[in-house]
Amino acid sequence: MVEVVFSESAGGSLGFAAINNKHMGGVSTAIIADEQDSLPNQEKIEKIIREQEEKERINWESAVPLNIKRRDILCFPLALSFGNIDEKGIGKQREDALNKLFSIYPEEVKGVSQEMIKSSEKNLKELISCAEKGEEIRVWTSDTPDEACGICWMIEQLKPVGFDNLDITCVKLPDFHVMPDGTAAIYSSWGEVSPHQWGHLAKLGKKLPADYMYGLSLKWQKLQKENSVLRAVVNHHLVSVSENFYDDFIIKEIDAQEKEFMEAQVIGNVLGEYAFGIGDGLIALRIEEFIKNGMLETVTKADSGDVSYYRMLRKCY
Repeated sequence: MVEVVFSESAGGSLGFAAINNKHMGGVSTAIIADEQDSLPNQEKIEKIIREQEEKERINWESAVPLNIKRRDILCFPLALSFGNIDEKGIGKQREDALNKLFSIYPEEVKGVSQEMIKSSEKNLKELISCAEKGEEIRVWTSDTPDEACGICWMIEQLKPVGFDNLDITCVKLPDFHVMPDGTAAIYSSWGEVSPHQWGHLAKLGKKLPADYMYGLSLKWQKLQKENSVLRAVVNHHLVSVSENFYDDFIIKEIDAQEKEFMEAQVIGNVLGEYAFGIGDGLIALRIEEFIKNGMLETVTKADSGDVSYYRMLRKCY
């Protein structure tokens, strides 16, 4: 079976699940305290760590084997909800879109987009080859814009094989998932899923009928004709939206800040508060537009080697 995901974080988590079934990995525990609260003493910290380790042990012991190999995972981290999409396959437009999203990162990171494009091109050839051979394909998707776009794009690429000839199982990320340790987890994308949970969630997979795949193909063709700067999921429907679609939410978080504020704080608040399933790059690009329009101004620049939004900004309104 071929496994298809649409982000590197999802591919990494699924890859870890593939080689570590029944194996408990290390536990990283973060302790968050209010500014007015004192940090827990060492005894309490050790107790918290022991409790988290026990939960992790329970979850790994209850893990359901996927019986896949890492080479079966084909990842397409193409950020298809952003930028022009009216080209066929994976071309210059997609590389330009990734370059723009990565423009906020240090120079040594910006070249990653070319690697992503090359890897995705190779994976697409492999995917089409497997489909032509009649191999089963399992695609992991959600209401995250990139993943919702991803499955439509994938079906369109496989259209020449013939929908009646495709054997595709779709696993849609649920609104919530109760783990074996009793914890109720809410995910916004597959990249947030713990490795020990992929096997459990795989049980939610459903075979895609040919008519449904035809509908996904038509949806992608419609989005291509509209070719908006952004695509978003609204009421579980993937639609084209304007480039300022998220602006009101970003401005709301800016309004909540002091006159001068850390840009990264606003970006973190938007990502954490609204769970749109979008990346920090898109929010940073919108804030850059606010600076160009005179709504904000830069107080201090980011240090060398930092992402561009590690800087202080000032409101001009």
